[in-house]
Amino acid sequence: MTAAATARVTGHVSMTGWLLAFGRPVRWPLAISALCRVVGLTAGIALLGYAAHAVVTAATTGGGAPWTVFGVLVGLAAIKGLFQYLEHYTGHWVAFRALAMLRVFFYERLAVLAPAVTVQRRTGDLLARVTRDIDRLEVFFAHSVVPAVTAVIVPVGVLCYLAAEVDPAVALVTAPFLLLLGAVIPFAGRRTTQRAEGQTVRLGGVMSAHLTDTVGGLREITAYGAENRRRTDLARLDAASGAQHRIVARWASIRAGSTRAAQAGVLIVIVAVGTALGLDSASVAVAVAVTVATFPALEAVDGFAALLGSTRTSLDRVRAIAEEEPAAPEPAPDTVWIPGDGPPEICFHNVDFTYPSRDVRPPALTGVDLTIPAGHTVAIVGPTGSGKSTIGALLARIWDPTAGAVTWDGADMRRIPSAELRRRVTVIDQQPFLLHGTVADNLRLADPAATDEQLWRALHIADLADTVRVLPDGLQTHVGERGAALSGGQCQRLAIARAVVHGGQLLVIDEGTSQLDESTERRVLGRLADAIGDCTVLWITHRHTTLGICDAVLEIDEGRVSAYKAG
Repeated sequence: MTAAATARVTGHVSMTGWLLAFGRPVRWPLAISALCRVVGLTAGIALLGYAAHAVVTAATTGGGAPWTVFGVLVGLAAIKGLFQYLEHYTGHWVAFRALAMLRVFFYERLAVLAPAVTVQRRTGDLLARVTRDIDRLEVFFAHSVVPAVTAVIVPVGVLCYLAAEVDPAVALVTAPFLLLLGAVIPFAGRRTTQRAEGQTVRLGGVMSAHLTDTVGGLREITAYGAENRRRTDLARLDAASGAQHRIVARWASIRAGSTRAAQAGVLIVIVAVGTALGLDSASVAVAVAVTVATFPALEAVDGFAALLGSTRTSLDRVRAIAEEEPAAPEPAPDTVWIPGDGPPEICFHNVDFTYPSRDVRPPALTGVDLTIPAGHTVAIVGPTGSGKSTIGALLARIWDPTAGAVTWDGADMRRIPSAELRRRVTVIDQQPFLLHGTVADNLRLADPAATDEQLWRALHIADLADTVRVLPDGLQTHVGERGAALSGGQCQRLAIARAVVHGGQLLVIDEGTSQLDESTERRVLGRLADAIGDCTVLWITHRHTTLGICDAVLEIDEGRVSAYKAG
């Protein structure tokens, strides 16, 4: 066996082992499904074999009790139907349960990695992993494990029956064909098809990301006349995917033709050998019938083998996310520190930071030392790309410093559990994300228990209450996908209202009023300054309007603190 072949086998074994270990909670229903399939297939084999024996016996001797034969056939058919139903019921219960487990598992891992993971990867590709790739893993439980097990048990049982009840020679000549049908033909060309299926999965992720970008940026694409370019790019991706699909289809046709030829061949050989051995017609008919009835168990192997490549690729894509180390890991249990309830003093101690994807570029922050006193509002100003937003990201623990430390009341923020930090830190971004829901839905994202009165108060502070009141549905007005039904300024004010609902001890505002006109901004700033009360605030801004409510102004340039001015 070549090194490449060994690697493929090892990869398939690793994949199967991981999925079976993951599916441990459903192993007993899976075993029941396999048992039901074995019983159902055995009943089907017995049904066809007994029917063949009865027909040939009646034709050659005229004997046999028709009602007895009818009763046996009905009984076998009932057993087959019952156990097929039980197999499908338990099998799909396992599949859907496994699907739910996989989706929850992936979401929990995404939650741990977020929001850094969404910065490093395209949203469309992540969406493809959580939908298409996980759906392929579900098929492993629904259509792979049980058929693979029965494809071994049932043919072995049939060969034992042929050897014991018909003739050992018949079993001997049948065995190579069953081996060919179950272990050779289904895997013919698999190296090529698995490579093609892997490319198909990868291209599917790229196409999903392309379509997500296209739909999300349709306004800009149309405005710049880029429709044809986007269409051409999609057509190129689709053509590449189609070429891989044709490779898979070509080999599928070859295997299908080879399977039919082998099936016909084994039946011809059984009849020839049975005749040469002088077996009676009933025995030959039974041997042919039970062999034909075994074909469905073997044909399932082709489906199982066809899934190996795409399943392994999908599992690799899912595990690449699931096994990724978080940018801001949870603290070790013996180092956990829970902050008090008051506004924190925030300090940066000789902090360096380089984005993971920018190892060859200059650091975003270098040797930053600063202190934000508890309860103070500090503005950060500086040119674009100077590192202002990076400071905000470190405070929200989207990332951890490459060197140095950020402290909360003297304790390293890496010691604070993420759940505690999220409860205490509120972030308002320049381009806030709004759910495709109502105004109330978006506000209650910050606090599901918030009353309507609290929501209206927050909207008033953000100078959005009057706008929402005149809408026909008020708080139940839908804002559209990503706030498409609102203006840019309204989206920012809704995000400010959401931050007010959330509360917290540390507020980070990153250009959160950049799309407001000056008069609206002044009203919002005045109300917000009164509302946040006893809170430490870091305000990242380009606008001088904001500086009037700040206790100090921090200037940063090229990742370094250049000046610190008291307000």
